[in-house]
Amino acid sequence: MNTQLYEFRSISYSIPPNKPGEPATLIINDASFKILSGVLTLITGPSGSGKTTLLRLFNRLSDPTSGEIIFDGKNIRDYPVRELRRRIGWVPQVPVRFKGTVEDNLRLPFKYSNPKKYSGSEISRAVDELKALELLPSELFYRKADDLSVGEAQRMNLMRAMALKPDILLLDEPTSALDPKASDVLLGHIKRIQAERNLTSIMVTHRPDEEVLGQFALCIHDGVVRTEGIRKGGDI
Repeated sequence: MNTQLYEFRSISYSIPPNKPGEPATLIINDASFKILSGVLTLITGPSGSGKTTLLRLFNRLSDPTSGEIIFDGKNIRDYPVRELRRRIGWVPQVPVRFKGTVEDNLRLPFKYSNPKKYSGSEISRAVDELKALELLPSELFYRKADDLSVGEAQRMNLMRAMALKPDILLLDEPTSALDPKASDVLLGHIKRIQAERNLTSIMVTHRPDEEVLGQFALCIHDGVVRTEGIRKGGDI
């Protein structure tokens, strides 16, 4: 049975006005919902509706203007941000490539997360585990990251997000920069990894054809977030 991992309680998010006297812009209005562990939840809605803003609340890249977020049994603000983000992988819309090879890119999370914990040999073993995900052909690990195609680079980003074995995977329209073939390959990997590792995955999407991947959806329109089951009923 899936357990409750997140609970959003009357969450609102507003953008401050540009000039004194102007009203704030309300992006998310009094949203309350729950996220279960081990399922793939989609965030959908029109362009500019606040999908990415909502996603950013899950790992405190943004904080709500009002309301309370409960994560794994306690207020999300009670977690040190660094500890929180070790548990949460992030895949952006446009692939991020750091200098060096693909393997250099995969080593970065270990170096910046907790340098005292990971020795060179431990990092090498962890990178070998990432290679076992089989997201990229083995010959690409020694290629410069800048030489990858966009689809390959996004698969590298997915591997890097998985480096610290997160409990949660956040995906911000990960196929938006990809052609249809590369999109299908990436989505297939996401679905496989989510199932194999029982990940809690939350993905922003603008494509109706991607909705079949999820079990639940958070649908945003005019600041209102509603929940719906995609494959089966029940509350998120």
